[in-house]
Amino acid sequence: MRNRSSSVAWWYALAIGVPAVTAAQLFAAGPLFYVIQLAGVAVVLCRRSHPGWRLLAAGHLAGVLATAFWTLGPVAPSNTPQGLTLVPLYTLAAAGTVRLTRRHRRVASPAELGVEAGAVVLGLAMVAWSFVVLPYLGAPGYQQVSNALAALYALIDLAVLGGALRALTGPWRTPARLLGMSGAALLGAHLLYAATDGDGTAPFLPGGTSFLLIQYAGVLVTAAALHPAADRLGVTEQRNTRTKLAGIVAIAIVGPLLPVLSRPTDAVAYVPATLTAALCGLLVLRIWLLARIAQRHARDAGERAAQLRASVDEQAALQRRLAYRAGHDTLTGLANRELLLEQLALPSVRDRAHCLLLCSLDGFKEVNDSYGHPVGDEVLRQLAGRLLLFAPEAVLVARLGGDEFGLLLTDPDQAVELAGRVLETVAGVPVTVGERRIHLTASAGLADGVPGNPPSVVLGDADLALRAAKVAGGARLARFDDSLRAQQSERARIAAGLRAGLADGSLFLHYQPVVDPATGRMTGVEALMRWRRDGELVPPMVFIPVAEQTGLIGQLGVLALRLACARGADWYRRHGIYVTVNVSTHQLRDPEFADTVLAVLAETGMPGTGLVLEITESVLVDAADTPVLGTLREHGIRIAIDDFGTGYSSLAYLRRLPVDILKIDRSFIDDVSFTRAILDLAHSQDLVTVAEGVETATQADQLRELRCDLVQGYHFGRPAEPEAIESLMRESSATAA
Repeated sequence: MRNRSSSVAWWYALAIGVPAVTAAQLFAAGPLFYVIQLAGVAVVLCRRSHPGWRLLAAGHLAGVLATAFWTLGPVAPSNTPQGLTLVPLYTLAAAGTVRLTRRHRRVASPAELGVEAGAVVLGLAMVAWSFVVLPYLGAPGYQQVSNALAALYALIDLAVLGGALRALTGPWRTPARLLGMSGAALLGAHLLYAATDGDGTAPFLPGGTSFLLIQYAGVLVTAAALHPAADRLGVTEQRNTRTKLAGIVAIAIVGPLLPVLSRPTDAVAYVPATLTAALCGLLVLRIWLLARIAQRHARDAGERAAQLRASVDEQAALQRRLAYRAGHDTLTGLANRELLLEQLALPSVRDRAHCLLLCSLDGFKEVNDSYGHPVGDEVLRQLAGRLLLFAPEAVLVARLGGDEFGLLLTDPDQAVELAGRVLETVAGVPVTVGERRIHLTASAGLADGVPGNPPSVVLGDADLALRAAKVAGGARLARFDDSLRAQQSERARIAAGLRAGLADGSLFLHYQPVVDPATGRMTGVEALMRWRRDGELVPPMVFIPVAEQTGLIGQLGVLALRLACARGADWYRRHGIYVTVNVSTHQLRDPEFADTVLAVLAETGMPGTGLVLEITESVLVDAADTPVLGTLREHGIRIAIDDFGTGYSSLAYLRRLPVDILKIDRSFIDDVSFTRAILDLAHSQDLVTVAEGVETATQADQLRELRCDLVQGYHFGRPAEPEAIESLMRESSATAA
């Protein structure tokens, strides 16, 4: 109810104030003027605290006091003194109106503000000159007013006019319009006085028309103060650009015509005023066109800037993606080797105790070979997910390549326990890919980082520990110690010696006889690689694993094949002795292996029937589906299974493997029943049998009774140089004869 009454109070102020002022004028009720104006002043002071409202109230109070002085005081009114007493009213009213109707621009440059302000000031100056100053200059009453007072009132009227126009042309708010009407009433009092050739003081005293307009101005101020929207005057607003432009054009065109309109009898001024107005309009139009061009260019520049920003943002996003990819593995999303090395190099890690745990799957190659690489990739992704479970306890979880992962730890005391949990996590639950359940185990190597050491050192130590875990059988943890580095150094020296031996002749062959136990005749020899370093023989069990680890085994195999065929070609022609050469996994994976063997046969003159390639059972199973062995057998080359019984021994495998000779591992020859079963199995498949590791006469007799085709071992001859083997061949041939 209170809000409703306050919203209509300004209507009551107008409805009561205007008739009351009019009645007081008609009935010459002088005291009523004072009551109405003082009540209005009190209302304004009570309802509004803004400085603008205080100035308006003070101005109208000054007007009331001036009227009371000239009507009730002892001094008779005269033009100049009375005009001076009205100056506070007009000055304070103009200041208050301008203060309340001031509009702040949100975005405006100093130049724009200056141009707009200049246009408004000049336009108002033209209006004031045409309708305020000129009437004063032409009015008879002007002669009674001093020049100084006339100039002062011209400036005051200009300020009142500015405040009125600002209020009347501003945003459509009722309080602003009421203030504008109040200023117009004050200005109208002067204009009316000048337009009617006013003379004397009566028009500005009770009963005068100018006095009545001043009273109306006070009522309008009171109504404006009572309006509910009065407290929102002077808020920041953005004026419409077209409205501003229209206002400036109007000022430019109308301004030069105002003096003519105020003095229509001066016909001589029409032509220059019209030309000036047209020129101003064209200039403003030209400026507007230039502004449009500038706006278009600015818009185009803005679009180009937006496109440039979009391109820069896109490039920045691309750089972020590239930076992420540079430090992360694309398959698993884990950090990669480069990011791991960067973390190891950070002072927060490098300068404090830390550990690096490397983890690798056991037999992951078999997973790829058996199920394909897509399944292998999914296994790696799932393993990465399991390792990420340890991310809260690790600085970084990374994939270094293949099936090798790394965890960077900063708590060495908990490293062994965490490594155990990692191995349990890998092996505890099978990996499920589609309908396949793949059981995995892993090996791990742990190395302690010494503060200040470069990242490559701790990474190398962890790799040595991981290799030691693999050599020890896998599915276990190995921790680095200095002995591993010593072993690594020895392996490096062996590898370097083997590379030199491939060229300097320190690698050579010994041969071990293969004998028919029934006749004692030598039927073949097995070529065995030997290496003499610094005058001493290095056992094969020492350098062969190093050759396999370093990839030199392929070159050693080709060298052994060439040396054996070169020596065996003559033996086969003269004695019918075949030569057996061991073949490594690395050689069988070489797609050029068959061509290499055939080229060596052609080079040495060795017939294919004089060569046996000896392959371990597990390697032969992997190579069974490849065309390599079939191609070699087509040229008369025979294939032997080495160490039969230690791998995938089964009748199913034996039936489909492309083999000709079966070599029984030495671990079975003392078990008569087992040996008999192997011999029966081999004879059922028309395979030649060779028993290895025969060291005693008892073993020889037993194998002879079991009808083993051939035997090999220290009992019949140790591996020896070619010259010794040739002597045995001659003796064997003589015995057989």
